[in-house]
Amino acid sequence: MNNETLQSLFHYKRWADDELLAALATLDATQYGEAHHTALRIFNHIHVVDTIFKANLLGERHGFTATNTPETPTLAMLRSAISKLDAWYLDYVADLSEADGEAVLSFNFVDGDQGQMSRAEMLLHLVTHGGYHRGAIGRILVQCGITPPRDTLTTFLHRSEPERRGDAALADDKARP
Repeated sequence: MNNETLQSLFHYKRWADDELLAALATLDATQYGEAHHTALRIFNHIHVVDTIFKANLLGERHGFTATNTPETPTLAMLRSAISKLDAWYLDYVADLSEADGEAVLSFNFVDGDQGQMSRAEMLLHLVTHGGYHRGAIGRILVQCGITPPRDTLTTFLHRSEPERRGDAALADDKARP
């Protein structure tokens, strides 16, 4: 996977995280206490896995024994932590060469089993893993009467690069050999 694609995917991840965190902020924690708590737990799980894989990418120990924490952070704490880690990943992929992306790393899962993945596979895992769980949070929001953001990659690309939409984009595609 080339670096440009990884950068785009991590810009998308940051955008999707921000969009869903903003939507989650509209969920009344008093009226929907259990749903709010569950959504925070799921988002915290995404963040913990992102943190674990940061350590894996750096060849460091992550210190986690599970893919969630015993305590549930507040939305403000989670938003801050996610924002910082998303920024770290953007910097990380910006400096990643194609050869470094293809390099296979060994690591330990939280259950103690060993694993091996290339850096690019690890990074792609984080994008797909987060998307899967953001979808679960979106379903919770729907059940509470909130329309979740349209956080698909196509929505992100068309909002961040509007030239990809419409007849002009189609004409450009047809003009290519």
